[in-house]
Amino acid sequence: MRWRNNRRSERVLRPKVAALPKEALQKLHERTVKFVEKSPLLRTLVASAQLSRGRLYLWAAPDVLMARITPLSAESMLLETPHRNSWVEHRRSTLSSVLKYVEADRDGTFHGLGSILGKGGKRSVQAVLYQDFGIPIPVLAEPREWYSKHRKPKIVETSDANDRILVRFFAEAMSGTFHGTCLYAFRDEAWNCYTIKPSASTTIGDAEAWLQKRDWRDW
Repeated sequence: MRWRNNRRSERVLRPKVAALPKEALQKLHERTVKFVEKSPLLRTLVASAQLSRGRLYLWAAPDVLMARITPLSAESMLLETPHRNSWVEHRRSTLSSVLKYVEADRDGTFHGLGSILGKGGKRSVQAVLYQDFGIPIPVLAEPREWYSKHRKPKIVETSDANDRILVRFFAEAMSGTFHGTCLYAFRDEAWNCYTIKPSASTTIGDAEAWLQKRDWRDW
């Protein structure tokens, strides 16, 4: 006798957008814009906060979506990030709560720079780079891909003039340790971030010599 498996794979249903009045959606959008503008971190990391088809979108760049917020009711919001052709859920709470969650991110889910806002205790690498060296937040955020892969930064070397800082981003996994290196350099009266080829990333001297050969085009 042959047994047939009649069980069908269950399909996970996506939460539906709440059918809120236009005025309610506009107020949610206004609160989001106001929160972003008041945040010393998000106002430099979020290029625009848009309302579209009943949802709120936080854009880091015209083609880089930081987060999507879906109203499930007048008070409950669903916070998600894009992943391939789907969405990853991170939090369900009030609008204020999910926005604070985005702002405080330290892992790279949204930007990875939330530790800059921390008070007291041991300062993070990002806080040191921002507060002691004066590197602007948008420049700190440039290794966006490494933050998104949850790699943690570590200062490897600084120049005597404090105008060159070599930073390594580490991540550990079952298959080994992964890292990438960038050089923060103060050139032409501004800080810049340059990703460095692994074979040229041992010291500041190696990184700068490699960049000079490439007319300061990073990896």
